[in-house]
Amino acid sequence: MTEERWLDEDAGPIVPAYLLTRGRTVPASEAIDLIAVIITAGGLAMPVGLNPEHLIILQQCTKPTRLVDVAAELNLPIGVVRVLVGDLHAQKLVEVEKPPPRPTRR
Repeated sequence: MTEERWLDEDAGPIVPAYLLTRGRTVPASEAIDLIAVIITAGGLAMPVGLNPEHLIILQQCTKPTRLVDVAAELNLPIGVVRVLVGDLHAQKLVEVEKPPPRPTRR
């Protein structure tokens, strides 16, 4: 692979999305629904040692935000964001509110 393939003049270095999760496809804490609501659980101080994407999620979710909206804002695949949010949830840095159950036909 050449250096040119991983560099974009406008954007800078390009990192494949799966590298953000180190190849993981399943969230660390639990299955997170696409329309689950994510909210930052901690105070205003940002934890040390997190990836930039984790920090962006924490900043974006100070107000309740749906997982799909987080993925759209980050411009990342939903599976990658699911894993990143799972990491934060496992560290108790975000809360994940499951969507209400679907209504029955009755």
